[in-house]
Amino acid sequence: MSGYNAMILGLRGRFGKRGYFNASYTRSSSNDDAQIYPTFTNLHQYYGPSIFNAPNRFSLSLSYDIPGMSSGNAFARAVTNGWVFSDITIFQSGYPFTVYTGASFQPVLNGAGQVVGLQPGSGDYNADGFNYDFPNVPNYSQGSSRHAFLNGVFPASNFTQPTIGTEGNELPYRYFGPNYFNFDMSLAKNTQIHERLSLQFRFDFFDIFNRPNLTGMDGNLQDSTFGKATSQFNPRWLQLGITLRF
Repeated sequence: MSGYNAMILGLRGRFGKRGYFNASYTRSSSNDDAQIYPTFTNLHQYYGPSIFNAPNRFSLSLSYDIPGMSSGNAFARAVTNGWVFSDITIFQSGYPFTVYTGASFQPVLNGAGQVVGLQPGSGDYNADGFNYDFPNVPNYSQGSSRHAFLNGVFPASNFTQPTIGTEGNELPYRYFGPNYFNFDMSLAKNTQIHERLSLQFRFDFFDIFNRPNLTGMDGNLQDSTFGKATSQFNPRWLQLGITLRF
């Protein structure tokens, strides 16, 4: 089962005859019960945010023909005319993640060999042989600064083992990862060489502000990187392109 609701606001306009812009904001909610859960019985009990749920997303694209000289010598006109600036900007909320343990079942036995509890660090709380289980959670608060995502948004000690044979009280995908911000810019120079021959030089700047966009939140309690962002998207890079059209 899945469901998606959204409010989408858009604004479009032009810069006279020289360019345009297109801005869009989306406030949305995506929910389903189609992920991995501790038990496959009554999956609807885990109905909640989708793994790709991003409540807020803003995007802006624009293009503008930079005016050049209309008079003067031919060389000056050729150098200053034909420049086009364009941009794509995206800001988005972080994706949700779940705290879980992938550890194996490690019971505490009494003198008669009966299971009476779980050892520290044990997983498989419900003892079904599937090493993917939710712990008990005190609340859904967490750190949200860049420092927190790099060093841990919460300690593993916040999460406790449920009673053996049961699942924890955590609801899936109630924690969230780092947000995403990216600004790409292009500057192109179009030159008409002949009636049917033109040349374009293009300079593309991806993530021009070189903002580290963190990702890969580790929700596995047994990992040394638990509660941290373990990777990031590509940093700033530049690209030069030359196109000959005829």
